[in-house]
Amino acid sequence: MLLVLSGGVALIYQVLWIRQLTQIVGVDVYAVTTGVSAFFAGLALGGLLLGRLADRVRRPLRLYAALEIGVALVGVGMTFALAHSASLFATLEASSSVLAWGLVFLMVGIGPFLMGGTLPAMVRSLRVTAQGIGTGGGWLYAANTAGAIIGTLVTAFALIPLLGIQGSALTAAALGLIAAAGALWLDDGTPAQAEADTAPESSPDARSKSATLAVLFYAIAGGIALGYEVVWSQSIVQFMSTRSYAFAVMLATYLAGLALGAALFAGRADRVRDPWASFGLLIATAGLVALLGISLLGPWLTALQSSAEQTALWLTGSR
Repeated sequence: MLLVLSGGVALIYQVLWIRQLTQIVGVDVYAVTTGVSAFFAGLALGGLLLGRLADRVRRPLRLYAALEIGVALVGVGMTFALAHSASLFATLEASSSVLAWGLVFLMVGIGPFLMGGTLPAMVRSLRVTAQGIGTGGGWLYAANTAGAIIGTLVTAFALIPLLGIQGSALTAAALGLIAAAGALWLDDGTPAQAEADTAPESSPDARSKSATLAVLFYAIAGGIALGYEVVWSQSIVQFMSTRSYAFAVMLATYLAGLALGAALFAGRADRVRDPWASFGLLIATAGLVALLGISLLGPWLTALQSSAEQTALWLTGSR
């Protein structure tokens, strides 16, 4: 449940910040690209550095709570700061484009840096072993992504229309503080953990080479996946009348696929005999499906949206 809240909070902020970046930079594709890349750069760096910290702390739930409190403070602060950054961005871009884009990249990336440590902290708190990392990590990732789906749709269709950008940011902060309070409540009475055992189980050289290769390929896969997200968002909005809703639906669908895939493969990952072959097969299949999906896009999306809107109006009028 805590990771569901974390995922929801994270995507509320992502949707808000991309909406704000569109108003700051003036070009939708640049806003989406900058927002998505800065968001995941922060997550990656946070996961790397704060993940190491999670292995050293004796009470990882307290670390999780501290990170959620930090996300709440930074998230609200950055949302208010971005609301007043358009003139500063224009001034900086006139003299140095690198400095201007670097500023907005940094502003968006600070919050996700803290978010990146929440999943490692939760994995550590549940004492997921190396033998069960595929199953345990898969289910935790699926829960986190499920929350992200909810956060994406609720933000676009409910929070922003009802509360506006700043009100939505405050709502996200409140949810994050609830998650922090829940973590502290669970931590109360829980015995402190020993520091993680990092002793290698096999040859250090072989293990190091295998791990390095795995990280490299997984990084490439992540880059491809995020590239698809940007391409799909820009491909789909051409056929939709409401760009903000189109992006939210696309992102929620994208995340739903990630959550469903993580949930389905979580119970099978630890039993796969040849993980490298399975990884290659999944990447290749994903590429073929992505190309097929883009090739099938067309005006039928506009007709489908029009029919859905007419149906909604008819149902509303019938009441």
